[in-house]
Amino acid sequence: MAGEAHSSRDGRCERARQWASLRIDGELSELEDALLEQHLEGCAACSGFAARLAATAEAVRAVPLERPEISYPRFERPVIRLPVGRRVAIVAVAAAAALGAFVGSSLQKPGSTPAPSGGPQLSFRTDQNDLRQLPHQMKQPVSPAPAHVPGQPPEGFV
Repeated sequence: MAGEAHSSRDGRCERARQWASLRIDGELSELEDALLEQHLEGCAACSGFAARLAATAEAVRAVPLERPEISYPRFERPVIRLPVGRRVAIVAVAAAAALGAFVGSSLQKPGSTPAPSGGPQLSFRTDQNDLRQLPHQMKQPVSPAPAHVPGQPPEGFV
């Protein structure tokens, strides 16, 4: 049935077989139904497939439904009941842990102030002597970069 050889004619037979299945379930549109009928008139292989498919579906639907003979026990989850005092204690411990984590994390962060948008950001912990030396460090002449020898790594990469 499914493994039978049939001519594909550009996939039209495959599409017709899908439509035949959809027709049995009542899921085929009017246009697709008309196209299927036109194809079945000219293709004996697909016409036979559609007839066998319809007969199989009718036979399966004619069989009465059966009830299982084994009854399975219904699983019910046990309900855990805690006294009110214990529930309050659990909530209090969770709240204290959350508050402790929040306070602890905020204590470890250094205090910061928003940096001015145009200039460099300076930390309050910087020593005043370092700040006084800053203008002098900027005035120092910059030493020229050593000449690069081809085939050798640049200075400072070794």
